[in-house]
Amino acid sequence: MAQAQIRRWRPGELVFAGGTAAQGIFWLARGALRLATDDGGEARLVAVVTAPALAGDPAPLFGRPAALLAATSITACHTAFWPYHRFTTMLAQRPGLALLLAQQGMQSYHQTLGRVTGLLWPCARLRILHVLVTLAQAFPAPGGGGSRLPAALTQRAIGLAANTSRVSVNRVLADLRRQGIVGRTRPLHVRDTARLEALLQAEVLAAGEEAAGC
Repeated sequence: MAQAQIRRWRPGELVFAGGTAAQGIFWLARGALRLATDDGGEARLVAVVTAPALAGDPAPLFGRPAALLAATSITACHTAFWPYHRFTTMLAQRPGLALLLAQQGMQSYHQTLGRVTGLLWPCARLRILHVLVTLAQAFPAPGGGGSRLPAALTQRAIGLAANTSRVSVNRVLADLRRQGIVGRTRPLHVRDTARLEALLQAEVLAAGEEAAGC
């Protein structure tokens, strides 16, 4: 971290842009990011990344153009940043770090695949439940069993992460409160993450091929 630029981001700030604007690799030490297309058209959600994780496109390290993806902070975020040339030098000097990052990148890839699958569901309720599960896992409450999400994760922020409206998020949360899965206090308190995960899995199975009709 000694060679990295450390920065803190407020909710809603652009952390990095993609394409020719890409400048280096980020380590997300705290918080959650929204990755969306950055091709000049309507932004489309690609993934929600939660700490700890690598962010920033490594493609330029291998002579390839960076993806057209932009990252926006959903919550307050802490990042470490290395310009591509400095990151390349660091990897050459520390081969063990390269192996560690490759392993972490592989894990992040598989996690992102699962998150992308969830975020592409045409049913808004399933996408909201998927985002809530992702965030509850990222911000566990002390002692386990539940989660207290950061105050910055408002219904609007959750809707942004799920590519849907605040009204839809409000409707889902109202149903979860009736089931006793989330509390009525703010910031949002997920009382039982395991029950939330089980509900999502059950609804995905129940929707099946009919998910597009939600």
